[in-house]
Amino acid sequence: MNYRLTKSLALSLLLPALLAPRLRAQDNQVCFECHNDPGMVDSKGDTLYVDSERFTASVHAQNGVECVGCHLDLAGREDWPHPERLNKVDCALCHAEAFELWHKSVHGLPAQEKGDLDAASCSDCHGEHYIAAVSDPGSPVYPTNLPFDCLKCHGDPKLAGKHEGMGRSEVVQAYLGSVHGQALEKSGLIISATCASCHGNHLIQKLDDFYPRIPKVCGTCHAGIYNDYLQGVHGKAFLAGNKDVPICTDCHGEHNILSPGNPESSVSHNQVNQVCSRCHDNMALSTKYGLPGARLESYMNTYHGIAMGLGDVQVANCASCHDFHNIRPSSDSKSTVSQANLAETCGKCHPNATENFAKGKVHIQGRPEENFGAWLIKKAYVVFIAGLIGGFIAYIFIDLFAHRRRRQAAAKDQSREKENK
Repeated sequence: MNYRLTKSLALSLLLPALLAPRLRAQDNQVCFECHNDPGMVDSKGDTLYVDSERFTASVHAQNGVECVGCHLDLAGREDWPHPERLNKVDCALCHAEAFELWHKSVHGLPAQEKGDLDAASCSDCHGEHYIAAVSDPGSPVYPTNLPFDCLKCHGDPKLAGKHEGMGRSEVVQAYLGSVHGQALEKSGLIISATCASCHGNHLIQKLDDFYPRIPKVCGTCHAGIYNDYLQGVHGKAFLAGNKDVPICTDCHGEHNILSPGNPESSVSHNQVNQVCSRCHDNMALSTKYGLPGARLESYMNTYHGIAMGLGDVQVANCASCHDFHNIRPSSDSKSTVSQANLAETCGKCHPNATENFAKGKVHIQGRPEENFGAWLIKKAYVVFIAGLIGGFIAYIFIDLFAHRRRRQAAAKDQSREKENK
């Protein structure tokens, strides 16, 4: 191939590419001759204005997508103005993968199968003509803006009233006050969990479908904790398909997750016992799985429980002994409450604790089969106290009766003396 032919071929390939921006600008300019007018409205009074400068800065314009790239029914049209109603824009032509995910989601299925016009579509979240990249701080789906983008629908009382399970604005407000929301809003930590981090972007599913995925979703950020959980008794049962075991949200909450250092947190030092007792004081669960019941009651009768009840924020709670996520049965050699590890566990608070120190039982319900000696002493103590109190009461009544008899006798003696005089 000679030089002249090569040069001609190169020019033939490059020339359309060099002229394309000018041609696109001319095509778009035709549209902006009308639509760049802020006063342009349709027959219903809805605005048809498109700011040419903002559109030019959009991610579509920056990537060479012109007006007719979305409004396909206008491509090649020469007579203007065009009809008022155009065909609906089909984002799936370019974004097929995202569309397929959306179509399978809770937003997509109602729109397709039930004709639900309230369900969120592409433009409801991303915008229309001024769509920015997700990484652009001005994008409605940028992490710091995303909760408010979702709030447009999920904070609308009318929509919430029409669609059961849609949620309320209180949910988003709870998120904004959570450890995740505060990190995002106050600290600008854009890696903090947002709505999309947990619920997904396009493939948003119902809670029934999402529940089994919650630990793995949380583990996306909390990988170490997730691994600890899976090694524990709860995680192993969860992997086996047991839906009775607690997952992340059962203990930490869902949208209103607070730092453990916050006294209002469900897993704060003085609250965690109440969280554990929801399952471990549940008679139905205890019976179903053969677990000992009344765990909280037996704990509250101990020195630790009494101190906790008086507001001590350092005394041992459930997690102090049993651990937080990597909870194992006492029969497991790696358990913090196995016989071999008890001295070390107690030693975290009691530095001089020995094996003998750790031999005492904590969850004692006072049954004779647990500790007959303690049960007998308790019964004897109850009998002694009851007898002592009963004796005092009897003594008071006897004394009152005797005092009354003495007064009656004295009155009779005085009466006789008067008669003798």
